[in-house]
Amino acid sequence: MSTALKVKWFEGSKGKIGIAKVQNEDGSYEFRISSVDGFLEHMDVQQIVAWGAPFPDAAGYPLFAEAA
Repeated sequence: MSTALKVKWFEGSKGKIGIAKVQNEDGSYEFRISSVDGFLEHMDVQQIVAWGAPFPDAAGYPLFAEAA
């Protein structure tokens, strides 16, 4: 099962968006992005991990202040 290690939240007039750094079952990392309901954070995180769209590594590593 993939696990979210860190999540960044953004809010605007149209709702809440989360970007997560995810560790996959094979130990690799990827970033995923999704709009969320914003009611229960743990459910929002699960939604990002399960259904979020891929977010580019070139943007994800700087966003989470890590070297690529």
